Amino acid sequence: MDNALRLSRFWRVLLWFRAEWERSRFLRFCRGVSACWRASGTHRCAVRYLSRPASGSENAAVTRRMRRTNARLRDRGRTFVPVLKGSLLYRIYHAIFACGRDSKLLGWMFRGGMTALILTAVGLYCLIDYALRDVLAVPVLSSVWDEALLLLALLWLIYLRMRSPQPVLPRANPLDTPVFLFLGVGLALMFAVSPFFSISVAGYRATVEYILWFYLLTRLIRNDRDLMTLYLVMVSLAFLIALHGIYQYIVAAPIPSNWIDHAETSVRTRVYSIFGSPNIMGDYMVLFAPMTAGLAYWFKDRRMKVFCWFAAFCMCFSCLFTMSRGAWLGLVLAVLIFALLVDRRLILLMAIAGLFSLCLPFVVSRLGYLLSPQYAASTANGGRASRWHIALGYLSSANPFLGFGLGMFGGAVAMQNRVYNWISYFYVDNYYLKILVEMGYAGLTAYILMLLGLLSTGLRSLFRSHAAPKESSMYPLCAGMFSGLCGVLLHCYFENIFEEPYMMAYFWAVAAMVVYIGFFRKRKTA
Repeated sequence: MDNALRLSRFWRVLLWFRAEWERSRFLRFCRGVSACWRASGTHRCAVRYLSRPASGSENAAVTRRMRRTNARLRDRGRTFVPVLKGSLLYRIYHAIFACGRDSKLLGWMFRGGMTALILTAVGLYCLIDYALRDVLAVPVLSSVWDEALLLLALLWLIYLRMRSPQPVLPRANPLDTPVFLFLGVGLALMFAVSPFFSISVAGYRATVEYILWFYLLTRLIRNDRDLMTLYLVMVSLAFLIALHGIYQYIVAAPIPSNWIDHAETSVRTRVYSIFGSPNIMGDYMVLFAPMTAGLAYWFKDRRMKVFCWFAAFCMCFSCLFTMSRGAWLGLVLAVLIFALLVDRRLILLMAIAGLFSLCLPFVVSRLGYLLSPQYAASTANGGRASRWHIALGYLSSANPFLGFGLGMFGGAVAMQNRVYNWISYFYVDNYYLKILVEMGYAGLTAYILMLLGLLSTGLRSLFRSHAAPKESSMYPLCAGMFSGLCGVLLHCYFENIFEEPYMMAYFWAVAAMVVYIGFFRKRKTA
């Protein structure tokens, strides 16, 4: 087969394209720009910034406070932990984990202790939420289980600090301060602009509660085993959901009529799996498809590489079948960033896949509809353009700097309450605009600074992980996570993605994993 390929006309055409590319002026121009960039002072400043350690003056005060807090917890634990170990609750806990370690199916999880159990629950977040809300439909349990898991993680983290023989070293990182700034600005706005205080509290909780997973997971992930437990559980569940989405497309799962326009005749269905929304389904694939491709580069076993590529392609197809144009843009950005960071040959594969997609009738229908007069009329009359214009009008009627009030417009909390008769309540379909309307320019500025801090910290993590020896490097995994985060941020411009609690929890869990790889992972420097 190898000889037949090398003698084929297709192989000769590829060799001709390669020779022309090597002789092209564009390639010489790119190499010249690259050489100038590497010799520039800007490049040296960027390298100096990206290689800067996490500890230092930027976190000195926070680090000192954390060190004192950990020391106090260790001192309290000398009296509290022996009492706890003698309690009935601890004996039940010890018995459950002792039996669970012998399990062939779940032994890997129980051998990691309570930390692994919590990380597994975070990885299965959307599945647990679906089972409790839609399958079992227990109202009390489905509404409080995620807060209970958050509280359990916090209590377990405190217990780990108490039982440690030495004060645990603080895990301050560059992203702590931007995230805390947004939480603080949101809290101040909750009190400053609260025409209905209970609604403001609910709006603040919906906006910031699941960001707290970042703080907890950056402290809970102890080693590479914990990281891979969370990583593999997330990716495995995403693969199963992608297969379910492909199945839905094959059987043409029924959908509401308002999901497609009557002009899009080639669209017979949109997949949504357990999410109930093709946009959320598409964004879920945007986050985890690059992470699965990162596993393909990280694994050394060829069979695992092939399996990971198969899973990644399944996720890409599942995203395609959601017919979500915003998710398509997010996936394109995520794959492009991953290709630039890991393997630029993927850009050619991406171009071929794009040309193939343009041959599919439903893709042509969905993209062509954007240029039609029907879409222009639809978006101006109740579509995104109309919603964005109305939202900005509501902002101008209030204090633009402080906003309309948390939970008052544009999201799920506002849709559930509807306290004003003169407002047309709807999802604004742009999470950044939703933040702007509810929290004003003050809140939006704090939110953008937090996201810029996330991107900056992610780049530093990529640089630091790339400096590790190749045999122990997690650079492909870090690149996959960073690419997925960027794709989700782009999609948030077209949808209220973070209105779904599990999407916000997944997003900040992945951010915590990126920070761990870049700043807390023990490794040798190349």
